[in-house]
This record gives sequence, structure tokens and C-alpha cells, in this order.
Amino acid sequence: MNILITGSNGQLGQEILQIEANHPHTFFYTRKEDLDITDENAVSDYIGKNDIEVIINAAAYTAVDKAESEEKLAFLVNHKGPQNLAKAAKQNNAFLVHISTDYVFDGQGTAPYNEDHITKPLGVYGRSKRAGEEAILAEAPHSVIVRTSWLYSRFGKNFVKTMLHLGEKRDELNVVNDQIGCPTFAGDLAEAIMHIVEQKGKISQPEILHYSNQGKCSWYDFADFIMKEGGLNCTIHPIPTKDYPTPAQRPAYSLMSTKKIKEKFNVAVPEWKKSAAFVINHLLSKTENMEAIPVEPIIEISIKAGAAILEIYKRDFKIEDKEDKSPLTEADLAANAVIVDGLEKHFSEIPIMSEETKQAPYSERKNWTLSWCVDPLDGTKEFIKRNGEFTVNIALISEGQPILGVIYVPVTDTVYYAKKYQGAFKIAKGKTTKLQIKERDTKKGQLVASRSHLNDETKAFVEKQKEVFDEIELVPAGSSLKFCLVAEGNADIYPRLAPTMEWDTAAGQIIAEEAGAEVIVYETGKPLTYNREQLRNPMFVVRPRL
Repeated sequence: MNILITGSNGQLGQEILQIEANHPHTFFYTRKEDLDITDENAVSDYIGKNDIEVIINAAAYTAVDKAESEEKLAFLVNHKGPQNLAKAAKQNNAFLVHISTDYVFDGQGTAPYNEDHITKPLGVYGRSKRAGEEAILAEAPHSVIVRTSWLYSRFGKNFVKTMLHLGEKRDELNVVNDQIGCPTFAGDLAEAIMHIVEQKGKISQPEILHYSNQGKCSWYDFADFIMKEGGLNCTIHPIPTKDYPTPAQRPAYSLMSTKKIKEKFNVAVPEWKKSAAFVINHLLSKTENMEAIPVEPIIEISIKAGAAILEIYKRDFKIEDKEDKSPLTEADLAANAVIVDGLEKHFSEIPIMSEETKQAPYSERKNWTLSWCVDPLDGTKEFIKRNGEFTVNIALISEGQPILGVIYVPVTDTVYYAKKYQGAFKIAKGKTTKLQIKERDTKKGQLVASRSHLNDETKAFVEKQKEVFDEIELVPAGSSLKFCLVAEGNADIYPRLAPTMEWDTAAGQIIAEEAGAEVIVYETGKPLTYNREQLRNPMFVVRPRL
């Protein structure tokens, strides 16, 4: 089946991506820039053109408090968007799964809400979501609405991540204890949705289902569990909702019955504490991996490698061709020797994958939990041209993603570096500044492109961007500096529609991501991953993350 995931950069969309391999289908991941669900013609064209058979609508306006002052926008996304998807689903005989919320209820109940309970939303967000439900029930005969509650995941911003972050910085926190519901791990919801998709033949008319994890708690209970499971010395104090006023009123009781989804589709509903513990420990293990690897030695190694490069840069040097016809100089080899020696000295237990060393077979690499990904001299062509736009790239890979990256520019003595969840930074002339991508401006778009690889596909991509920007400026650059230009706000987008290898991009990816960008595969919209069996990267795009 061809399955469309709208809102793919959200928590649920990213969790679906994690389980995609378990389902033998073709997935299309879109975010607002790829497919604006509020545009009826765009939705119809996309679904028809790609022969979409299943639509999972994870796109939504979810700013509960902000919705009180942005009612028009909330209804546009949460009502008009689902309505457009419902119409397109009907036209193309596609199955539609729409995600809704417990906020359609007023919270005055005392027992878990079932699917046919009367809805009575308290605020703009809840009313807009209910309007979306009604549109689907009216327009899409082969559809299911899945209401969920208190969603969190390993990705994006959510309550679990916020509590872990605050718990590390504060000794005590106040959290409301008179709002009762149940947290839901988006990974469990993703599994449940795919379980329904595989059994979509059971649905002959529009249906509503409830899904949350098993059990009940207050936000205070949830926060207290997070601190204890995370081993954080932060005391949580219970307070009533009246002591924490917000623009939007929340339902006091929003527990939902999951009996129907369990019985009809045999869907597993894990206990909330079990799922929360999994996510908390996953997040903390990643943090521990990063904390165990300080960035300072990596910066020092990259600078030493840069010094070795500059020694050769100042004089004549020999140039050879490697098997793939790419150039190789003695500077590549000299920098590689410095980096390998330094990494083995400081981190002997972590394997190294470098452009200038023989690669371990995938049968060995696939078992690596941590590994270094190194390009000792990225931009050898720029080095040969002596234009200064070459770099030293060192990245740490964990579970297929870069979690630490250093890029050193020898000619300007500039360091770019980033660690997962800790931001991206630039060190130049003794000053350290935090990197942040530029704010979007549709009047003028700056696209960074390779000096050595401006091919026809890239030119066509540039032309396409004229639909988004009134004016396009092409910013040429070499090596991984293209990532850095986006990260520091000197370019909007970097399309790489020409061959690269993993060591060309890993360090740049984490720096761009920590500055607020995303690095996605051009054809699928999925994040670019690492330590794959084939080390050649697919075409990708670096762009602002919504």
C-alpha cells in the first residue's frame, strides 16, 4: 500500500518512521512545506498523483493556549485540513486515519469516556478538533478517527522532555494535581494505528476509536514519576489548577475507555508507567552517551588535523586519483593520521569510519552502538583550487544518527560544533556564539549550493523555489561549509542533489539540526541516517524545521 503521513515532522509522524521497516508498504512523509493540508487542490493532486491508498493525518494545530487568540488559524488547520483530506480520500477510494484529542470532552465526567459520549469542548483548540471530526464523519465513508491524550515521544517538544530538562536545573516544581487523564506514548499509538491500517477491511463506515495507554494519573503524578524514574533530585509539589491559570481551560477529567479498540482490532494497550519508563531511559541513555564524550578533545584533534593540512597547503603537493576518481592529496592522509591517532588515544573503545581508511564490513558495522564518522579533508577539490573552503569533519554516530559533530575550517581558524539537545556553536576569533537558522522570509530566499556540483537537478530545484520566494540568491560554497551557512543563518536551504558519502555530511547534519534545521532525504522526506550498508548518501535537503 501507498501510505501518506501528514505532519510527519511531529511526534507521531517520527514514531511511525521508527516502525516503518516492520510494515512492507511504501510511505510518503510530508510536512507543511511539502503538502499544505489547508490547500484543497494541493491535497487532491498529491493523493491522486501518488496513488495514495491510506492517509494518516498527524498534522494539527496543537498550541492549546495560543489557539484562544488564533481561532481562525486553528480552525483552518484542524477543520479545513481534515475536510480536504476526507474529500480527497473519498475521491480516490483511500482509507483515512485522523488523529483527534480528549479535549473534545468537557471533563465533567467521573468514568472513562466511550466513543459515543456527548462532546462538549471547552476551548478553541477542542472545538476546532471536534469540527475536524465532524467533517470526516460527513465526507469520508472509509475512515477512522482515533482520539488520544497527553501525547509524548522520543522526539520534538513534550511534557517528558520538559520535566527532564527542568528536573536537572531546579530543586522543586509545582504541577497541577486535579486534572486526571492518561499519558500516551506516541510509539504505542503508532503501533496501534498501523494495526488498524492492516485491518482496514473491518471498517465499513466512519468510526471513532479511543487510544491512550493503560491506567490513570494527574499531571502531578506523571511529573513525579518522571523525576523518580530519571533519578533526578527535584521535588514535585501538587497544586490546584486555579493556582496555575492558562488562557485555555483544560478538561478536569479526560480519561477515555479503550475497550472498543482492544476488542475490535486486538490492539495492545501498554500500561502508561511502562511506556514512560522506556522513553525516559531512552532519552537519558542518549544523554549519558553524549555526556561521556566531551567535545573539547574533538575540537583539539580537528585543529591539529587542520594544522597538518595547512603545512602542506603552503607548498606544492602531489595529487592522485582514488578508485572513484576523486582526488587524494598527502594532506588528506596527514590529517587522517592525526585524527585516527587522537581518537584512538582518547576513545579507544569507539570504532572509526574514515574516508581515508579501509571500511569495516557491514556485518561488523551493523553491531556498532557508537562510532566515529570522519572526513579528514572535506573539499579536496577546494583545497587543490586553494580557495580556502575545505574543512575537517568529525562526527559521533549513535543508532544511525549523529549526536556530536565538529567542523574545523583551517584557513579561517573557525570551529563549528554541536551536541544533541545542547545546541550548535561557532568559535571564531576567540568568541563563541550560538547558532540559529534565519527566520523565514518569502521575499528573498538564499540557497546554498556546491561550487563543484551544481548539476541540472540542483538548477531545477532552484527554479522550483521561485514558487516560494519572490527572489532567489544562490550562495556558492564548498565542503561542509554549506551546512554551516544554513546553521548560522546565512542561507535558507541547502539542496544536495548530487553524490555524497556519510563522512561528508554527518558533522554538518548535527550542527544544522541543533541550529533549528532538518536534513531529509529528498525523495522521501525521511531523516538522513548513518552507518548504513551502502555508505553513499541519497539526495537530501537541509531546510528549516517547522
